[in-house]
Amino acid sequence: MNYGTYSVTQYGGMIEDRQRLTAYTEALRAAITPGCTVLDLGAGFGFFAILACKYGAGRVIAVEPAGSIALGPEMARANGCADRIEFIQGVSQDLGPEYRADVIIADLRGVVPLYTQHIPTIADARARLLDPGGVLITQCDRLRCALISDETLAEETFRPWQANGMDLDLSAGSRLAVNAERKVYVTPDSVLSDTADFATLDYRTISDPDVCGRVTLTAARGAPAHGFLLWFDAELAGGQRFSNAPDQPKRTYGQLFLPFERPVVMAAGDTAEIELDFRLVHDGYNKTWKTRFARAGEADLKFSQSLALGDFVTPADLRRRSGAHVPRSTARLELDRYCLSRFDGATSQATIAREATDRAPGRFATEAEALGYVATLAARYHDPGH
Repeated sequence: MNYGTYSVTQYGGMIEDRQRLTAYTEALRAAITPGCTVLDLGAGFGFFAILACKYGAGRVIAVEPAGSIALGPEMARANGCADRIEFIQGVSQDLGPEYRADVIIADLRGVVPLYTQHIPTIADARARLLDPGGVLITQCDRLRCALISDETLAEETFRPWQANGMDLDLSAGSRLAVNAERKVYVTPDSVLSDTADFATLDYRTISDPDVCGRVTLTAARGAPAHGFLLWFDAELAGGQRFSNAPDQPKRTYGQLFLPFERPVVMAAGDTAEIELDFRLVHDGYNKTWKTRFARAGEADLKFSQSLALGDFVTPADLRRRSGAHVPRSTARLELDRYCLSRFDGATSQATIAREATDRAPGRFATEAEALGYVATLAARYHDPGH
């Protein structure tokens, strides 16, 4: 599964996001009782895990699938709490009941909360790993949206495919560009309409990761609508709140911009009815948005867009994705199958790499390449406890 990864610079940005940090730390401080157990999901290098120890937790389990967790033990030692934190590189879905906790803290969002395995992870941890009467720090996210009129975004979205200095016809690229999402930072000046609530994600009860809804947005002034913006208002335990709305200080999350097929000139009072359907497919969300514009003196205008239409997809890709496709065995598949069969808890990766080299002569240029291949394959299925 893909749970998303962050760079050290991005982690630094999270630490510097003061409103977010204050909301989470105050909620954590209020939730902790002396000696309690805390489960930190998507822990990164363990920032909240270390804070939990500072606030009196007796045991902390920090779970993170990415390599950033390697920094955790060093950070814990530097802060005098290495004996109370267990760092696990993996996912909480693989944890057993011995990891149940009194408090669960997580910030698994991307630009918006509908991000990779965020909702399934929270729902699973809440059901299996939170003790009765325990505290789930992340309580609720309210998804909100508004129309956007922003010439800079418009130029970056539409212009490259409409005009270029080489006098080439690149218009075919436009159909992909207008079906692509972007992380942006906009100011209130770019907001064209009123604000509407799209969905409420209550993490105390939510189980379905798919979200759909319909909103109607009314233009507040005359201007071209270039797309719409999505953001969230977060509520944490203890009543702590923060938001990545355009009128808030710059958040590490940014906002999510989804363009229209083309700019649509609107007058004050004109409306755009947008039907949104966000569905988790494998490890990512396919977002579909259908828009109907009602403008005074104009016929209704309708667009139907989707991230699926923004992919670089060949006819062969489509055939391979269909339910009727019959996969064929390949040399690589057979080599993977053999290596997986040798992951028996007793055979070293070096031994498996030598065997793989013998089974596929010419496949690997060096022993190191073969070992890297086996190690990468094994990492997909590693035991989080080891």
